[in-house]
Amino acid sequence: MHRLTRRGVPFQQWVTLQQAGTVLDALPALGIPEPDQILAVGRSGRPLAGSVDVVVWLAQIARWAVRNRRSLRRSLGKHSVVVVHGDTMTSVVGAVLAKFFRLDSAHVEAGLRSGDWRNPFPEELDRRIVGRLATVHYAPNDLAAGHLRGRRNVVMTQGNTVVDAVLDGAHEVGAASDDPYGVLLLHRFEFLGNETFVRETLARVLDGSPHRLVMVVDDLARHALRDAVTGLPPDKVTIVDKMPHSEFSALLAGAAFVVTDSGGVQEETALLGIPALIHRRATERNDGLGANVLLSEWKLDTMDRFLRDFESYRREPLTLVVSPSDAVVDDLVSRGYGN
Repeated sequence: MHRLTRRGVPFQQWVTLQQAGTVLDALPALGIPEPDQILAVGRSGRPLAGSVDVVVWLAQIARWAVRNRRSLRRSLGKHSVVVVHGDTMTSVVGAVLAKFFRLDSAHVEAGLRSGDWRNPFPEELDRRIVGRLATVHYAPNDLAAGHLRGRRNVVMTQGNTVVDAVLDGAHEVGAASDDPYGVLLLHRFEFLGNETFVRETLARVLDGSPHRLVMVVDDLARHALRDAVTGLPPDKVTIVDKMPHSEFSALLAGAAFVVTDSGGVQEETALLGIPALIHRRATERNDGLGANVLLSEWKLDTMDRFLRDFESYRREPLTLVVSPSDAVVDDLVSRGYGN
């Protein structure tokens, strides 16, 4: 959005707010204007916390689309494109809305695959559905592009746009030696829905970490982890709300290690060279694997091994030759979108 603004390319920002108000709270710190369209606000203003909430949320979006179809088709123009990012249900919604409004759609972070539709769920299915619907596919690497073989309009971006967000912040990388800490961010549905495993994971991280932990929680995680985090020792764990990306990038840059189930954070830590354990059964990304990033496969013994020897995973920060965001914007403009 920053790059489109600098080039004078008009755009609208549509939000679906699965996490209710979290996105709106984060926009000012990102320098992003108020959304042009708010399709839904969670379920009646609450974050989505289950399948019933998702159905109600989708129904709200469907009503919005039907109600606004004629006016939006008149105002958007025939050279418009719906750009979606990543692997959430919102990405699928955006690609479906593009079909409904008879517009092209472009998928940023296209082609990533774990190879197992059940892991992570539903994100792997979301990626495959958007891959079928999108007109243009912005693949972050050769492996992702290979998964889109046979499809038209596959464009390499040499990385995911999240790395631009990190580099734009230009934070100095290096664990703070006077007060080292680890960052803990676990927020995926398949993890949060397994209460016993959540408790086992938290216990192993607490037992294995030689440093204090900063645990970052969004609205969904705060609700799902309410019982699990009760009684965590405050001298060992500081629980903080999800923060603006610039603050989070600074937190990552100073961390001794990171334990997370976030694919975006995997890419950020791979760029920064920070030791990271990806606590998932499978990952669709190869960023950092075999270097500073280790996949746990949900094996707690692997987590124990990482926490005992995380410093051996530290690497020098990477340097990007190409800005993925520039690659996306350059291609969109070259296709005549926004004219």
